[in-house]
Amino acid sequence: MTAEPEVFKSRKEAHTRLSMDEERFKKLLDRAVGRDKSELILVRDVHVTAMEAYGKAPTRQTKDNWDAARSALEETVERLLAKYLPDEQPPPEGERFANRKQALNWLRAQGYKVSQGKFYQDCEAGFPALHRDGTVSRYQVMQYGQQVDVSTRSETRFDQSARREDLEIRKLEAEVREKESKARREDSRWLLKEDAWAAVAALLSTLQDGIYHHLHEGQGLLVHLAGGTPDREPEVCEAMMELVGKAFNELAGERLEGTFVEDIADESTIGEDGDDVE
Repeated sequence: MTAEPEVFKSRKEAHTRLSMDEERFKKLLDRAVGRDKSELILVRDVHVTAMEAYGKAPTRQTKDNWDAARSALEETVERLLAKYLPDEQPPPEGERFANRKQALNWLRAQGYKVSQGKFYQDCEAGFPALHRDGTVSRYQVMQYGQQVDVSTRSETRFDQSARREDLEIRKLEAEVREKESKARREDSRWLLKEDAWAAVAALLSTLQDGIYHHLHEGQGLLVHLAGGTPDREPEVCEAMMELVGKAFNELAGERLEGTFVEDIADESTIGEDGDDVE
């Protein structure tokens, strides 16, 4: 009958157990010599590097690398423990859960968020290792829990980074919309110089036509008021129209200085436009 595995009260207690394994590794490293010691250092460094790489970029490739490095470390430690520290090897019955269900219940009791389907698939894939008798390595289950923590922290970090980027983009878009709105309001207060001149020219042309019309209509009255001969009304009218035309021709050659008045809610501000309207 398989012994009932111990259940830790908290993650801290589980991590303490892992710390004890680290102490055992250090003791083994002190005892090992020659190639065995070099091998221990190598597999330990490879495992740490792979774990850090997964923490920075949790991808399928970095996970596979971490799993392979962890398996190599465990195999090396177990083999060399039997050689250098046989008394330090834990009893096998206390190092395994009876089955996957028991291992999953333990993980959930420690507060790890693990789905049954995902955990069973990972066991089938080789981590935590599922032995032929259906038992599951306690040590690997504890490491699996740590891996869940690393994945959660990494996903949270990436989510926070994505949210910050989204907020920055929204902020920039809002600033652009505000500037565009301000520019439209500013543009609505002014006329292009070409448009302003076209409007002035049209008004002057209308004014000239109106003057000619009224001179023609009132030429008789002007001659009468001047005490002149009615027969010479056309000559008088033509002479006056020539004078008006001369005045408009002189105006066409002048430059118009633009002065604009802006009315704002409670006050009136007068400013000069630095450009001439030609």
